[in-house]
Amino acid sequence: MVPGRPPFIPYPPIERLGVIGDRRTAAIVAADGTICWWCLPDYDSPPVFGALLDAERGGYLRLGPADAVFGEQKYLLDAAVLATRWERPDGAVELTDAMLWPETDRPREYRDRRTIVRRLCGIRGRVRCLGSINPRPDFAAPAATTPNGFALNADAAPLAVWSNRPSLAGHPGFSDEFDLDAGDEIWVVLGVGETTAEWTVDRARDALGATVEYWRRWSEKLKFHGMRADRVRQSGLLVHLLSYAPTGAPIAAPTVSLPERIGGPRNYDYRYAWIRDASLSLSLLSELGFTGDDERCLDWLAQLPPGQNMPLQTVYRLDGGTDAPLRQRDNVNGYRESRPVQFGNPAFHMPEIGSFGFLADCVWTYVERGGRWKEEYWKLMRRIADFVVGRWREPDYGIWELKPRCFVSSRVLSWAVLDRTIKIGERVGRDDVPVAAWRAEMEAIRAEIMDRGWCDAMNSFRQHYEADTVDGALLLIPLLGFLPPDHPRVRGTVAQIEARLMINGFVYRFVEEAFPEQGKLPIGEEEGAFAMCTCWLAHYYALLGEYDRADTILRRIEGTAPLGLLAEAIDGRSGAQLGNTPLLFSQVEYAKAAMAQAGVNLDPGPSRR
Repeated sequence: MVPGRPPFIPYPPIERLGVIGDRRTAAIVAADGTICWWCLPDYDSPPVFGALLDAERGGYLRLGPADAVFGEQKYLLDAAVLATRWERPDGAVELTDAMLWPETDRPREYRDRRTIVRRLCGIRGRVRCLGSINPRPDFAAPAATTPNGFALNADAAPLAVWSNRPSLAGHPGFSDEFDLDAGDEIWVVLGVGETTAEWTVDRARDALGATVEYWRRWSEKLKFHGMRADRVRQSGLLVHLLSYAPTGAPIAAPTVSLPERIGGPRNYDYRYAWIRDASLSLSLLSELGFTGDDERCLDWLAQLPPGQNMPLQTVYRLDGGTDAPLRQRDNVNGYRESRPVQFGNPAFHMPEIGSFGFLADCVWTYVERGGRWKEEYWKLMRRIADFVVGRWREPDYGIWELKPRCFVSSRVLSWAVLDRTIKIGERVGRDDVPVAAWRAEMEAIRAEIMDRGWCDAMNSFRQHYEADTVDGALLLIPLLGFLPPDHPRVRGTVAQIEARLMINGFVYRFVEEAFPEQGKLPIGEEEGAFAMCTCWLAHYYALLGEYDRADTILRRIEGTAPLGLLAEAIDGRSGAQLGNTPLLFSQVEYAKAAMAQAGVNLDPGPSRR
């Protein structure tokens, strides 16, 4: 380790980050063996390890070769347990990381624990290794030592650290170098609510084994064995990992303020539950044949307080709270100096009618796949459909949370609400579905979209009624079954998206110059291509039966994700990932596109067209 330098690689590429979690919180593990992000006690709490956003003020825990280099990361098969391996001329070592007790219902003695177990094994030869820990609660001064560990704050239990190498549980900032021979094992356990006297090597090994077993038992419920099965199942497992066990709420992403452009200002906090993302997670697990988590998610959605003049608001805290005030952190450097660093999110109070389209579509998938139905689910869907009937003509913020306009994608999603809710009501045997009235509204929506939403000059649907530009979200038109994928207007729209919004095969959301409030740089300069838009394009070609084209797009996406995790965006020129990671929206849309490319029937079908 060079004096004066951090004992880790600062600001690793986003695609070189892995995630582990216990469905209460998550830790980001860089490929050099550094835990560089960990919030305690929950996903949306302040970080105790925050080096990902500030290499100087943020805490970390590093374990691996003494000279900080990236290893190769992979997940153990069907488990949210991460392995990082370094092959060196003098030997090889492997680090295994897991977070314990991811069960929904924990034994009482483990209820408040948040515990990581790390095992560094010598595989071959002898390798000089390093262990270093420096907790920095909320980017503050190094945590003070206590008789039981490190002090975090006045209200939290200390962060206890145990190791079979006692020097690794030293004071903050302490680093220990040692030689690791083949067959040697270094174990480190750290967490709140722990008593170090409880831990031994045997107990740590048993706890790690039990965690692997939990994830594999859960993964057995995912019924998909076709092409890309490992990646699709990993996406389903990630949906489970990112569900908040106490309530069933899915978290959009476990990170904060990772930039959509390096050095740019679009740095947001995604540690909350968007109705859209919750719906998509519900849909994927239903498609994979597992409705247990979906039922918990629907239970959570059905009991949420309504938004202001809306049946649900766009975003909620994981505990069902209705606000997360925006705070800019001037004392935090930001990932590669991307500022401002922002905690909290203003989307809580942005009305997005389109969110309900995702929800209705995903609830229909849940019903279609045999999910257990409850009266409160119908009450929620009826409120949403009635709301859409009364409000679909109004401008909203759209899927991308822009200045309110009459977005075509919002109209399509409103149409989907009524279409799916009619089908849900018929499938579950309701006799109070106003079918004729809702279908009349659907026809009104369709007529307006086909008239005001179409631009002859572009031979394409337009982003919003006043625009002569396109939007990646227009790919939802065939994906939701508003029009069939081979419809001439769909083909024209896709051609315009590919001509105007693509760089090296990656699809951007929209043309930035058309939105002065968003940015004035040309496409590819203001933000990255959005991963979900690119996945939508692959899904479209799969619906069209052009499986080779869909496969090419999916391979391109996979090339940006060596670990299989997708962030929010991709730099279309370099292929580097951008934005918060892993993003539930991206991961689900990838899995759905992969299933469609493998021939799984995800086509909305003629009855929906």
